[in-house]
Amino acid sequence: MNAIPDDTRQMARIRQRTQALSEEYYSAYQGWFGRGQQVISDADARRVLEAARGELRRLQEGQSAGRIDAPGAATGRLQLLDIAENVVRCETVSGPLKQEIRHFMVDIIPEVMLPGSGYRYTQDWFSYHEGMWLAHFGSLAGRPGLRFLEIGSYEGRSACWIAEQLLTGEGSILVCIDPFSGYPDQESNFDHNVNASPDTGRKILKLRGRSCEVLHFLPAGEFDFIYIDGSHAGLDIMQDAARAWGLLKQHGIMVFDDYGNTKLPVLSGLAVKPAIDAFLGRMDGQYDVLFKGFQVAICKH
Repeated sequence: MNAIPDDTRQMARIRQRTQALSEEYYSAYQGWFGRGQQVISDADARRVLEAARGELRRLQEGQSAGRIDAPGAATGRLQLLDIAENVVRCETVSGPLKQEIRHFMVDIIPEVMLPGSGYRYTQDWFSYHEGMWLAHFGSLAGRPGLRFLEIGSYEGRSACWIAEQLLTGEGSILVCIDPFSGYPDQESNFDHNVNASPDTGRKILKLRGRSCEVLHFLPAGEFDFIYIDGSHAGLDIMQDAARAWGLLKQHGIMVFDDYGNTKLPVLSGLAVKPAIDAFLGRMDGQYDVLFKGFQVAICKH
């Protein structure tokens, strides 16, 4: 039997790898967006853009010097991408400046990782969690007819691992929901990755769209396992969780990502952890906690 990893040590390791931006930048971000939705002028947006450009240069230099590894640098870039998207969505920012920020967003996207591996990933957040997942969910491997749902698939890194490691029983499938709007080649990279192995591709069903548009089409009580890693806006998380709860079978498992990542609030004014806590509080008594660290896993009664 696999030993269950120590949650505290694992959470510290993940935080070290995922908090690749400077403390000064995180502090500035809290000042810009920590109070939730607000009016952002062109002058404010320009300061955000220039600070993000400085962080991107620091990430590139740190990775070249070996101080930041490839997954950490990719995570930092994605955080910069999220920040830039937040600014672009602000109605008070002028059109020309939004266009300049969009050009910067193209520069943020990292080169493909793992060349020669057969996969096209620009990031790898999921490998941090493989040991914990094998320890808690490895017993699912080989069971026939399992139904898994993933909300937020990005390039298919976690989807491929799930299909290869857990969905090994006959007739098991994984449904992946994602709008595939993160960057121009995101969907083609996802398609390539999930089809890199014929055995993986036949287990995965892709549904393109936002979870709020797709989830209500899925049948209630259908899924044995639901992984929520979509929008990190607090209200979206609670809506995803509420809709997904009705899709989860009795004794099914639900996993939330980024519970322990408290660095970056979002414009909704509610970050990941308090949103998940709010949902768990509302459903108190209807589940058992399997583990709680950087991620949270629960089993429905």
